[in-house]
Amino acid sequence: MGNDLVFIRKRMITDFLLSLYCWAVISFSTVIFGIVAVICSFFGDKIPHKIAKLWAKTILKSCKIKVNVTGTENISQQKSYIITPNHQSYFDIFVLLASLDLNFKFIAKASLFKIPFLGWSMKRLGYIAIDRENLRSALKSVKKSTEIIKNKTSILIFPEGTRSLDGKLLSFKKGGLNMFLKQGGVTVLPAAIKGTVNILRKNSLAVHPGQTVELHVLKPIDAAEKGDSNIIIEKIEQETSAFLESGT
Repeated sequence: MGNDLVFIRKRMITDFLLSLYCWAVISFSTVIFGIVAVICSFFGDKIPHKIAKLWAKTILKSCKIKVNVTGTENISQQKSYIITPNHQSYFDIFVLLASLDLNFKFIAKASLFKIPFLGWSMKRLGYIAIDRENLRSALKSVKKSTEIIKNKTSILIFPEGTRSLDGKLLSFKKGGLNMFLKQGGVTVLPAAIKGTVNILRKNSLAVHPGQTVELHVLKPIDAAEKGDSNIIIEKIEQETSAFLESGT
């Protein structure tokens, strides 16, 4: 019994120190890369995105997170998309930035833009804040996003609206995604992430490094061809859920 208690205490101390290390890396990297990205943003849009990509890769590598990516053949460099991944953890952001070979902007809840350095950088780099409680403000965000898509930059939105507690797919908040689809002329690129929930869960500060994450890019959906936005959303939900529930 005594040996078990010693083991548990050692494990708790180890887990605490690992979490502390990961948060230190995230915080330090965010400040440094954020400053560099903001400075570079005055000289164009492509370099800041590459810096954001390097920021994400640095965090993943430091936390020993391995990402297995499949379905990249479904991405065309000549097109811009509305990217619709599921949302398990804050680490989804690092995985997507590091792994998707596309120039894209996040749509994120307005509260994130109030975080020092991170929020300032997001605003300067053209990421889009959305206030779901304010319809007029949300519509402005959607219109701004569609203009970005026309300029050959993709937009990424988490259709669930929040992180899943257990990794299972939540019902999509159809209102926000419907607003995008009704703008017309858009192509949806669904993506499924599996495993980030094991790194950092919602409502927890404990980071568990050394995990393996699966990212699968599904086949794009032309909104003009499918027509009914509800059918498109249902198709995205079904295909994303099928990957999350698969044993691959």
